[in-house]
Amino acid sequence: MRVIGLYILFLFFCISCQKETINPYDNPDLLPPLEDSTSYFSDPTNFAALYNNIFVPHCANSGCHDGSFEPDFRTIESSYNTLVYQPVIKNNASGDYQFRVKAGDIDESVLYARLLSNSDGSATFDPNSQVMPLTADIVYDPSQEHVWHLEKEDHIANIKTWIEEGSKDMFGNPAVQPNNKPEMQGVVAFISGTSIALPRIGRGTIQVPAGTQSLDIWFSVVDDNITSNNLTYNKVKFSKSLFQFHIQPELSLNVVNTPILEAGYYASNQVEYYHNITHDISDLVSGDEVFFKIYIKDDVNDITEIPNNGSSYQYIKHFTFEIL
Repeated sequence: MRVIGLYILFLFFCISCQKETINPYDNPDLLPPLEDSTSYFSDPTNFAALYNNIFVPHCANSGCHDGSFEPDFRTIESSYNTLVYQPVIKNNASGDYQFRVKAGDIDESVLYARLLSNSDGSATFDPNSQVMPLTADIVYDPSQEHVWHLEKEDHIANIKTWIEEGSKDMFGNPAVQPNNKPEMQGVVAFISGTSIALPRIGRGTIQVPAGTQSLDIWFSVVDDNITSNNLTYNKVKFSKSLFQFHIQPELSLNVVNTPILEAGYYASNQVEYYHNITHDISDLVSGDEVFFKIYIKDDVNDITEIPNNGSSYQYIKHFTFEIL
């Protein structure tokens, strides 16, 4: 009996092992093709193709549109959302453009304008600006050896077609004009009672001479639906620490009907400043650095904090001053 029992047990294991060797997915019809012939970017004017072929290799460079500056080309979503119907920060001298991309209209889309150059390689957008992508601009690439110059006619034509056909997203959905939050165009400061703007370190910290008693600080803010002097809430906070704004008091901004004109965040163009405050700094000493934020509301969105915790470091430093 013991021998028979062992034999039965042996057969059971053999049968079990045989079953385990059967692969239900071992079907030639289910195997992947030897060659993937799918063309994922068969339409070069689809936004996914523009992102893959243009924005990633030519624009999302370190220190440029990698989150340091908008448009933000780090992801396909951030690329689309910071392009279509987004207000222009750096305009030309005559202020011809309202949006980075205006669906259906290349003549009012600054993205398209920034790609165009004259026969000498200079920007048609504005003589004080440079052609995008920046690494292929004639200032940095005088011999035009950058790979962009071999491909730019096709790339620019594809962007043109994408805009003219409605600036659809990667799924083919048509662009919808949103009601965007207000955006900053610049900050400028004066020693109270003077008319010469204080210098900065690049686009960063405002340099304030020691002994200054008060500053007149002006803010340029733009909205896509209402004029700047019709924005509401209009508050400002000052803090010596970037992480202590929550305990600082809100101060009211003055709003004027006739703006002053001064250089913006991009110093090459002048912008309108409607909001200002006179701020007492008599208790500050040499070496003190002060951060500030403004709080603005349009006709639809909640209160907008500028800059916010997600802003780039350079953008945040634009909202600082230091006592020399």
